[in-house]
Amino acid sequence: MRYFLLILSMVAAHAGILDRIAVTVGRQVITESDVLRDLRVAAFLDHKPVDLSGAQKRKAADRLVDQLLILQDAAFSRIPLPARADAARLVDPVRAEYGNDFDAALKRCGITEGDLEDHMFGGMRAMRYTELRFQPEVQFTDDELRELYFTLAAEWEKKGEADIPEFDAIREQVEKLLTDQRTAQALDRWLGTQRAATQILYRDEVFK
Repeated sequence: MRYFLLILSMVAAHAGILDRIAVTVGRQVITESDVLRDLRVAAFLDHKPVDLSGAQKRKAADRLVDQLLILQDAAFSRIPLPARADAARLVDPVRAEYGNDFDAALKRCGITEGDLEDHMFGGMRAMRYTELRFQPEVQFTDDELRELYFTLAAEWEKKGEADIPEFDAIREQVEKLLTDQRTAQALDRWLGTQRAATQILYRDEVFK
């Protein structure tokens, strides 16, 4: 009997540390620890307290689902993405931003430098995919470009900006902004299509 109770206690202890599945995306799995790690790293990057509420966990899960769909398609399409060696330099500006508090801040958020690098590497790869996949399709007219400029100029005027640049002086910046907007819109449409075509199951108990 004593041996049986010992076995039960060992099983219970082991079950307590098992990583629960948070989301299944087709045949791929996102675990609860993946979700929590994403939230902790995001809090570290934003200099904010870690929020592990159900609503925030769901938002993090959504981000991870989108990233998984992007990277799956990148592999299928053989779109060239940054190599792991490119990731190390991403941490340097963050380390400089935190200064001597870098290691302590990592500890407060419950993450490691490796977690931070993994997070930033995944984001870099998703961003490169988006640029290569959708930017070539972006088109706009000169009128649309000027319309965005006038919208920006009106916003600057409301804020009391004294020196609003002429359109020709910032044309390239306005083009980049509009390109980024249209690229993001194209990505959102594509993700909507991919989500509709993929069996995605969220485990509600993880997000309580």
